Amino acid sequence: MIFMKKLKKFQGDYLVDEDNNLYLKQGDKAMKLSFFDGHYYSLRVFSGVPVLEIDGLRMQLVRDFKTPLDYAKQVIGHLKLKKKDVVLDTCMGLGYTAIQAAKKAGRVYTYELSEAVIRLAKLNPFSKELFEMKHVAVEQGSCFEKIKELPDNSIDVIIHDPPRFSHAPELYSAGFYKEIKRVLKPGGRLFHYVGSVGKSRRRDISKDTMKRLSSMGFSVRKLEKLQGIMAVLKTF
Repeated sequence: MIFMKKLKKFQGDYLVDEDNNLYLKQGDKAMKLSFFDGHYYSLRVFSGVPVLEIDGLRMQLVRDFKTPLDYAKQVIGHLKLKKKDVVLDTCMGLGYTAIQAAKKAGRVYTYELSEAVIRLAKLNPFSKELFEMKHVAVEQGSCFEKIKELPDNSIDVIIHDPPRFSHAPELYSAGFYKEIKRVLKPGGRLFHYVGSVGKSRRRDISKDTMKRLSSMGFSVRKLEKLQGIMAVLKTF
């Protein structure tokens, strides 16, 4: 807790400190929106929008975008969602992409591994819609395991925005991509974030990912600004 005189107003009962860390008003004090659960999770305001930081590293892509929300809007724009579409968002974070998807699609499933991140999302005013939309299902757990619960050919669009390769190599594996292919309908679309460099010390992640998806029956192209790959499952 911190005394509010050291903070400035953000919106409603939310305040920020001089470093733009986000707080929630509680009486004459304020609670910093951060948790430690194996890692340090916190919310910091960037360009007027809260972003998620884990161990001090920003999780949202903000370079070349007016606000962190613009990135989510552009991803959804490229996916060309229809009202009947069923969407899977594999790595929820604060849910900004899932929210934008839900404004266009008929059903959205979103998975989040960290309970701390879900707690922060529920406290984040910009994530509020995620928990109010009846056609959005938020599920806690690893997408590597959760995707196995989905029926074959049941998803129209997948948004895959995983942690960096060094933190979650299984989410870049052939096994996971086989699950993506299994659950997608023929002609289904995939957006896969890989990052600006997309490289580890031993491999070019972006190049390897495109090659692997192509060999599995996807047509692929890079979206440089979004630092990702757009893929469509061929119908043959």
